[in-house]
Amino acid sequence: MPDRQNPKDIFLEHIAWINKVAGIASRKHGRWGEEADDFAAWAQMKIIQDDYAVLGKFRGESDIKTFLATVVTRLSHGYSRERRGRWRPSAAATRLGPPAPELEMLVRRDRYPLSQAAEKLRTEGRTDMTDPQLARLLARIPERGPLRPVEVGADVVLSGAEGASRADERVSASEAEDRQRAMKEALDRALQQLAPEEKLIVLMHFRDGRTLADVARDLDIDQKPLYRQAPKLRERLKQLLIAEGVSPADLHELLEESEP
Repeated sequence: MPDRQNPKDIFLEHIAWINKVAGIASRKHGRWGEEADDFAAWAQMKIIQDDYAVLGKFRGESDIKTFLATVVTRLSHGYSRERRGRWRPSAAATRLGPPAPELEMLVRRDRYPLSQAAEKLRTEGRTDMTDPQLARLLARIPERGPLRPVEVGADVVLSGAEGASRADERVSASEAEDRQRAMKEALDRALQQLAPEEKLIVLMHFRDGRTLADVARDLDIDQKPLYRQAPKLRERLKQLLIAEGVSPADLHELLEESEP
């Protein structure tokens, strides 16, 4: 640790970078919104613990941002392990028996796409069921509701007597959600095929809206080649999404969403 800078100063100086890496790690593990914010706060707490003991291990052999990115990534894995330790299969999955609990865990907890969860279960010898059979099995396991009760008024109770048009609206909304989920899963699979640095560039520039100058500075890479690399990365991502079965219309929507 350089004498001129103590661990607390390093933490305060790089807290924005810590939060940025925490956000990237959360998206990789399927954490969004409040859950992602909770992890970022949890990671900061872990770094601060024991008088910044983690940062006290930094000796200057690598760039400080690389060191911090490694620390936060490891913390993200630990956070996920802690959450998995609190997971219990639902009563419905338990009643259905194997492989329902394992399938529920992979899809509902770990956010695996059904096809990947099915392949994982078959590879590990836990089932010989086909994807359609596992899809029907998963449909028999109700989604877990919110943990907190939600207050509703009399008007909401009365709205339970809905006509067919409202039911149609719910079906349309459900289909739209399924479509959005499928596109996001295709995007996640495409990103997994990129090199780690390429993935960071895509996430920071196209998804987070960071300028290429900011990306180059944060990743400590040359800025000029990055301006040539970014359009090529976008085109490569497009081809990967096509290979994942994303339609031209959905492809346009997905990439437009990802623009800064």
